[in-house]
Amino acid sequence: MQNTKLIPRQVLFADPEKLNVKISPDGKHISYLAPYEEELNLWLAPITNSQAAKPVTKSKQPIKDYCWSGNGDFLLYIHDEKGDENWQLHGFHCETGSYHSYTAKGCNAKIIHISAKKPEQILIGLNQRDSHYHDVYLLDLAANHMECIWQNNAYWEFIADDELTIRLGVKITLQGGEYLDLTQAEPECVAKVTQHDLFGLYFYPRLRLGLSADGTQLFLAQSEKTNTSQLSAVTLSSKQLSVLGGQQNADICDILLDPQHKIPLAYAVNHQRKAWFGLDKETEQEIRFLTAFDDGDMDIVSQTKDNQLWIIAYVRDNGPVGYYLYHRDKKTLNHLFDSHASFSQYAFTRMQPQNIKTRDGLECVSYLSLPLDKQQPVPLVLMVHGGPNFRDFWGFNPIHQWLTNRGYAVLSVNYRASTGFGKAHAMAGNGEWGGKIQEDLLDAVAWAIEQGISRKEQVAIMGRSFGGYATLMALTQTPEVFCCGVDIVGPADLETMAANFPAYWKTMQGVINGMMLGCDPDTPEGKAFLAKRSPIHSVNKITKPLLIGHGANDVRVKQSESDHMVAAMQANGIPVTYAYFPDEGHQFMHPGNRMAFYALAEAFLANIFQGDVEPQDKNLHTSMVVKVDDFKLTK
Repeated sequence: MQNTKLIPRQVLFADPEKLNVKISPDGKHISYLAPYEEELNLWLAPITNSQAAKPVTKSKQPIKDYCWSGNGDFLLYIHDEKGDENWQLHGFHCETGSYHSYTAKGCNAKIIHISAKKPEQILIGLNQRDSHYHDVYLLDLAANHMECIWQNNAYWEFIADDELTIRLGVKITLQGGEYLDLTQAEPECVAKVTQHDLFGLYFYPRLRLGLSADGTQLFLAQSEKTNTSQLSAVTLSSKQLSVLGGQQNADICDILLDPQHKIPLAYAVNHQRKAWFGLDKETEQEIRFLTAFDDGDMDIVSQTKDNQLWIIAYVRDNGPVGYYLYHRDKKTLNHLFDSHASFSQYAFTRMQPQNIKTRDGLECVSYLSLPLDKQQPVPLVLMVHGGPNFRDFWGFNPIHQWLTNRGYAVLSVNYRASTGFGKAHAMAGNGEWGGKIQEDLLDAVAWAIEQGISRKEQVAIMGRSFGGYATLMALTQTPEVFCCGVDIVGPADLETMAANFPAYWKTMQGVINGMMLGCDPDTPEGKAFLAKRSPIHSVNKITKPLLIGHGANDVRVKQSESDHMVAAMQANGIPVTYAYFPDEGHQFMHPGNRMAFYALAEAFLANIFQGDVEPQDKNLHTSMVVKVDDFKLTK
């Protein structure tokens, strides 16, 4: 195969040049994550000159996320150690340049509440005392002193007011979750959410809305009486619930809050693409103006405390994310920068939304990407998302762009269980690991072949986490459908996976059992069900090539899952290539490691489909260890 211009893996899989852009509460500074010595670090620039940014951290571990303190004095950021997901909280004082390490290694920290009323302090959660539960601590940012104000033995989340007083706790039930009033001697339920809503809260952090500034109302996205989640308000004194907005075809996925009053101004849903809806005339007019400005999906990613300046991001499927500063009073948009300046040198394909119907009539929103200069049919890679309760999105997808540039079509399917398409779609996947979810994937392959996109004998499957599991199931249960598979951090044995979940997932165990596993893994019946759905017990059926990658510090799917799968394949005389990364976890955070693994995958696919190949970079900074290489991909 010949392609117009090979896009280097360095361009596609390096960290963005600018990511997670935010404006300070007073509107004087712009902050973002960007590489410093190959790892994501925090950068800061004056609002008057966004090109004059300087790194304010020099962490050797990639920074995962960050936020501003209530008055903008501190930038608060988290990172873990080599992918162990024990998030450590740190702070940088923007005036003095001093650094603070607030939490120790070995425990998981999370921010619970930041208040402009009490900007010197924040509430954080730490599972230091008991790894299963996050106790609540009041942290003094400047003094680097904390005290425990709530010893937790029951709650998944806490909601505080702007006085930094714990007001509500979210407790998981078999049906979903309850918001309990913790100011009462006997906590009373003020609102309920479904299991489906809880996964929305997990995957979309901006849905954790909390209380109005005056503490009288709770805002939440819930679907107790509807199929899709609705933006709702609960008056705490009366427990009366009112619906503020929502759509019938997709769940609430994002909220715009008034920063001062903490009242919703707009909400977004994402069916095929993201769409915003204002809750008042002025906000609706602004959203229409902003949406019309660019063909990409518009996001309002950050606001000043007075709500006069917004950072707007335009997500495109064939180019970089564009970041703009929006002046609400002037109604002007000023371009700040793009996420990837290097993208201008290359031609990228478009991502086509598709609705694919399954054999039982379920409609799955899917995304198809095709090579720019190839006549169909072409080899197809079925790219399976994780979760299984996560979802695929429209936008720039590096894996789609990489594979189409090498000559392959790529199809991503929001199979049953995927979050965002309503309760019925999500719950249709309850307990369907290796069952109807797998059938949805097969139906998508059949659709692609019927459309003339690919041929029956030219289909590969690839995925991360649950997608890796789906890959293993595909090669053990339906090897006649797929030419090969790439499994990244996928579980091979559902019994051992369930037994080794992170301790702090205990508060979510009811939802995990109900929506993910479909059984109680501690019962004999549950163990038998999981064994039946585990590819480790059908290794002898594998007849097609398999590439496996794993992070040694993965706490969600232990590396032993892949170790056991590879050992079983070797015991059965079945060839495999297996690579692992000593400094990674469930995600490959270091760009050199991503590039190294995808170089293996590129060679692997090219051996089968004769696609285009960029030579492997022997000088790449990577920790990758190729433990088994029966397919000689590193030659």
